[in-house]
Amino acid sequence: MTERNYWQRIRRNRMSRRALLRASGRAGVGAAGMALVGCGGDDDEDSVARTTQQQQQAMQQQAAQQQQQQAMQQQSAQQGQQAQQDAAATQQAQQADQQEQTADEVDQQQQAAVSDITRGGTLRFSSPARTHDYFDPHRAVFGPTQFWMGFYMNYLIRWRNKEQGILEADVASLPETPDEETYIFSIDRGARYWDQYPTEGGRLVTAQDIEANFQRQIDAVDASGSEDGTYLGASAFRKTAFMETPDDVTFIAKTDGIDATYLGSPVLRPFSWITSPEAISEFGDRWRDEATNVELSSGTGPYIPTFYDPDIGVDMVRNDDYWKMGADGQPLPYMDGIGIASMDDPTVVETAYRNGEIDVGGFPLSSLQAESIGADFPDHPQGQIAFGFTIITGIFNYNPDWPGEDGLGNPYLDRRFCYALHLAVDRYLMIDAVYLGSGKPSGQEHTPWFNKYWAIPEEELLSTPGYRPDRDADIADARAALDASGYDKDRKMILYAPDIWEQTYQGILETEKNMYEEALGIEIEFNIQPYTVLLQRWVSKTYPGGGPQWTNPPDDLDPTTSYLQNLTPGGATNNLSYDFQPMTDIANTMRVTLDSEERRDMAFEAQRILLGTHPDHGVEGLGFAPAVMNGISPALWWPYVQRPDDTLQFAHASHRYDDAWLDVNHPDYPA
Repeated sequence: MTERNYWQRIRRNRMSRRALLRASGRAGVGAAGMALVGCGGDDDEDSVARTTQQQQQAMQQQAAQQQQQQAMQQQSAQQGQQAQQDAAATQQAQQADQQEQTADEVDQQQQAAVSDITRGGTLRFSSPARTHDYFDPHRAVFGPTQFWMGFYMNYLIRWRNKEQGILEADVASLPETPDEETYIFSIDRGARYWDQYPTEGGRLVTAQDIEANFQRQIDAVDASGSEDGTYLGASAFRKTAFMETPDDVTFIAKTDGIDATYLGSPVLRPFSWITSPEAISEFGDRWRDEATNVELSSGTGPYIPTFYDPDIGVDMVRNDDYWKMGADGQPLPYMDGIGIASMDDPTVVETAYRNGEIDVGGFPLSSLQAESIGADFPDHPQGQIAFGFTIITGIFNYNPDWPGEDGLGNPYLDRRFCYALHLAVDRYLMIDAVYLGSGKPSGQEHTPWFNKYWAIPEEELLSTPGYRPDRDADIADARAALDASGYDKDRKMILYAPDIWEQTYQGILETEKNMYEEALGIEIEFNIQPYTVLLQRWVSKTYPGGGPQWTNPPDDLDPTTSYLQNLTPGGATNNLSYDFQPMTDIANTMRVTLDSEERRDMAFEAQRILLGTHPDHGVEGLGFAPAVMNGISPALWWPYVQRPDDTLQFAHASHRYDDAWLDVNHPDYPA
């Protein structure tokens, strides 16, 4: 008998004794009631005696009768009150019994759930594996890469559930905050690196390691010491004004003044993974220059990557030295590995799922495909996830030094031209074309529709030009803005489009080309390129504008950090040269405002500026990429997959799979 079972048995024995005492209590209540009834019998005897005393005076008889009536009324009241007490006591006892029974059932269910856990097996996903930039834990930005890394890297602290705003410890505890500028993290004394080069032996993580990770992103330089623009989290980490490590397990970070965004970014920022200083020293620029070499990895996570090929996928194996413990009292993870197959065609993904080649089905499956699979496999669990990757299209380069793709000047410098492109996008057609109707318009990538607290109210968005259902009104306003800008309609507009979009949604570029040309009467040409080329043009600030593509999910539900990084001069990811002083003022004020309601009101003002509808600024503050929409992504999985609920949330939650497991005894489990 295990220790857990022993203490559960003792607890149940104590409960049984308490239940017996409550039963005795109920018997005592009954005895008290019986005693009251006994007093009523004495009154009856007195009444009989009085009837035999014929010589008593009438006044005495009347007085006795009155006393008898009063006694009977008092007795009746006492009996009624006692009956209520009896009923209440009985109800409380029944509730207590039910609670005990429920507690026992929960204990039994939890015990059964733990006893049901089986170890082994490889959990298989699909992923657009060609959409990858770096395996560098501090340089990477692409969504699929983030998904893979979530299985094998750890954060300092991490999101348990973004929608609910729940944080949890990871390599370190949640911070102590003795004042508004100080964050004290305690390193988990069990956290250790993988037992492989360059950390053979799997040494423990120290506070000095955390400082080295922060310092690397603060410095943002390559091996030669030259500034390296691929560190896109640099400005976020530079909010750290001071670091201290008084011992091996204590990391202290301070900000220069109040900063309401600090935990959201840099600490919880995507790709703020913790790697070893040895890897930083050994791999350095190889992480950037050998982008497909997954062997250049050093981390602490539950799995270790062993293979990557953009046309095949990613393989990972169990880290036998992972320090976190599972519900069964043994080290995590439960599974032997993770397998990710390179797939970006929804038909291929559906076929692979139906044939049992992958265990989890998701993006880019459509809602119609998920419904069809569900009809054929009714016992397969399903869910929905707000697709955290906002679709944008258009994308305006406000760099005054860029001469335009054709060398005739930068057309985006006139915000009226940008506004015309913005209104020419038919968001409802795009929702139908891309997500088959399973999506909603989003005003900004920083505040997508599912970010209910921070996004402007839906009714306001749906009355905003570009988002209103009145397509004719949008086209009329778009043409008026184009005419006012003076753009030469004979000038062909060259836009870049990522190749994965046409591969995933065939015909989508022709749809958008027709959308622009019919609304504005100008010629559009799409230059199809891989994401790596688009990223290079973006970093060099020569991006020519683009067709539909995904943004990264918000770093934080609170858009303050995104505003600072993307929409203020000097922001780490402000590579499209957005510079509008009223927007900068709002972002800087939000940063030092701790009251979330005040920040939320300022965020509403910011969104009106970025959408070109603010009454004081018009289109002058138009953002460089007004959003189009976010999808509602279906998810389904084979019944032997036991995944935590927190894996169903927007953006990637692959780090929450660390205690997922496979029921290898399930009849559907592949042999």
